[in-house]
Amino acid sequence: MIIGFRAKGGSISETAEFVNCSRAAVVKVYRAWQNGTVQNQRRGKCGAPRAIDDRGERRLRRCVRADRRATVEQLTTKMNQGATKSVSQSTIQRTLLRLGLRSRRLVRAPMLTAVHRRRRLEFARQYSSWTSTEWRQVAFSDESRFMLHRTDGRWRIRRETSERNHPATIAGTVQAGGGSIMVWGMFSWHSLGSLIIVEGTMDQYKYASVLADHVHPYMRIVFPQDDGIFQQDNARCHTAASVRAWFEEHQDEFTVLPWPANSPDLNPIEHLWDHLDRIVRSMDPQPRNLAQLATALESAWLNIPENTFRDLCDSLPARLAAVRSAKGYHPHCSGKIERIHRNLMAAIRAHVSINWTQPLSTEDRLCVMIQITPLHTSLWKPYQVTWRIL
Repeated sequence: MIIGFRAKGGSISETAEFVNCSRAAVVKVYRAWQNGTVQNQRRGKCGAPRAIDDRGERRLRRCVRADRRATVEQLTTKMNQGATKSVSQSTIQRTLLRLGLRSRRLVRAPMLTAVHRRRRLEFARQYSSWTSTEWRQVAFSDESRFMLHRTDGRWRIRRETSERNHPATIAGTVQAGGGSIMVWGMFSWHSLGSLIIVEGTMDQYKYASVLADHVHPYMRIVFPQDDGIFQQDNARCHTAASVRAWFEEHQDEFTVLPWPANSPDLNPIEHLWDHLDRIVRSMDPQPRNLAQLATALESAWLNIPENTFRDLCDSLPARLAAVRSAKGYHPHCSGKIERIHRNLMAAIRAHVSINWTQPLSTEDRLCVMIQITPLHTSLWKPYQVTWRIL
């Protein structure tokens, strides 16, 4: 502290007062440092060495990966098997936290069979050459159901042990969530489409009405050159014979994008549903009935910022790159890739014109080719940028 304070311009008296020592001690230490007899570094580590060394940490990591659901007690038992020196559960717990292996909730995602993974991988490879320019011609659609009363597990509170049953710490539940509303929506990079309140459950007849009254006008207005692409998943109401016949009648106006089954993670509209849910759950007061819930959803939909849904459309190349890296499984780091993409776009959008092209990612590395065009000039140069995802 003496050397650092003096190096920053502090006088002898100021340093002595700051460190709470004599002026003579300051002069002695600083002079010794100038002569090279005192090193400006922290002293060596104190205390006993860790009970689990680097080799033990690697073994513990292997045990966790072999059984993700193993408790601390079970991991402690495995680590002590054949060991000359046993370790406690608290030591295992501290080591797990130091390695970043925290206990987390299971992620809810559709079950993927071998066929699903193969088709997801084929889809990601088939459209690997598409840049954000091509994906801007796609209109994404889907249905979602919103419950009037629901606790999704994301809310956390702070309480004392004795406050377990305090009214402020209880998430009240009602049978069947108090009712729910199904909505259908669509959007593209160019604009948001309609948000439709579906009475009951969507069937092929209701869906045919939605196609005629909302999809067809949207595609004609947003894509007047008949170069638009409509995306939908493989729900039964979407693949009914009458619906397929309707698309065949309008195949000269727009095409339908083949979509792999059980792949909501590839559809950016899922993020808009989550955005709507967060907005509605943050309202005060909360909707008290289904009519108020419908009004709240429609209002939240109309107020989605333009950059929100545009950035989601531009994230498709990164999503597909993550699927290819994961060999068809759910991507390991798709959320990180999307955040990097959004941050990159936001950081330099004001200074340059950027085109996101063909991202290539691994589990912990993202490599992309981007074309950067400085504003007010016609020159452009491709850059290859590699990020290490931490």
